[in-house]
Amino acid sequence: MLDLARLRVLRELKTRGTVGAVAQALGYTPSAVSQQLARLQQELGVPLVERAGRRLRLTEAGEVLADHAEALLARAQQAEEETAAASGRVVGVVRVVGYQTALINLLAPVLPGLARRHPELTVEVIDEEFVRVLQALVLREVDIVITDEYSALPRPRRPELTAEPLITEPMRLALPEGHPAAASGGPVRLADLARETWVTGHPGTNHAELLERACVDLAGFRPDIRHRSNDIHVIMALVRHAGAACLFPDVGRAESFPGVVVRDLADAELRRHIVVWTRIGADVRPSVRVVLEALRGSAAELTERFPSLALLI
Repeated sequence: MLDLARLRVLRELKTRGTVGAVAQALGYTPSAVSQQLARLQQELGVPLVERAGRRLRLTEAGEVLADHAEALLARAQQAEEETAAASGRVVGVVRVVGYQTALINLLAPVLPGLARRHPELTVEVIDEEFVRVLQALVLREVDIVITDEYSALPRPRRPELTAEPLITEPMRLALPEGHPAAASGGPVRLADLARETWVTGHPGTNHAELLERACVDLAGFRPDIRHRSNDIHVIMALVRHAGAACLFPDVGRAESFPGVVVRDLADAELRRHIVVWTRIGADVRPSVRVVLEALRGSAAELTERFPSLALLI
């Protein structure tokens, strides 16, 4: 009988590439990882790993077993959760990674309801928005990822993952109250803000890249980015007090911050998509399924409250 714990070690070696990375991910020592692999080889009677310099790599037989390990571990987790669900219980841990405005507006509001309906379900939340989050999903470090995506900046699709758009929202200009360009109350041309200072997200985020591309490609100037933050409260404080301009998603409700006014763009139509990612087949797990259903319901409620948001489910 194959030992699932040892299969997990083999699967992790395939996805992470080194014994050290496997040890760190599973909380083992490197020697314990090597021992688990040696025991698995002894049980099967075939070499599963071989030396390549100072590293271990999978043999052809190891690759075959690692592929089966992925399916077997997923099925074991599914069986455990579905057995509990058959008795009316949803159990387990679901790790959700997302960026700030999505976590605040989509995920956080559904957590109390999930806790009431499924007291044995644990939802862990991580605020993160760099590209590596999709790799973390592939590596099973997390279960659900919520990302932003712009029409001009689509994220590459991956065969191991499924991407479900939930909402499309307009990007608008956030300006300090009393800014001359906002005085008319109407749309503002991006090109008229060429001399402004700007605040945007950290390098590597779609928010930061969108501002660069929009200003250069649509308005013909390179923005003077003085400030960077991924925190909406910091961004709005810099708009209000430092006089910075900002491109901001509608769901963020920049107009709710004191000293900030919001205007539509007159010379560009920029839209952001809120996309939920899971591993292919992950929604067969009751725990993942109920969190996804809650996110869809949250998106529907948000769209009802704010008609400028387009529901895509």
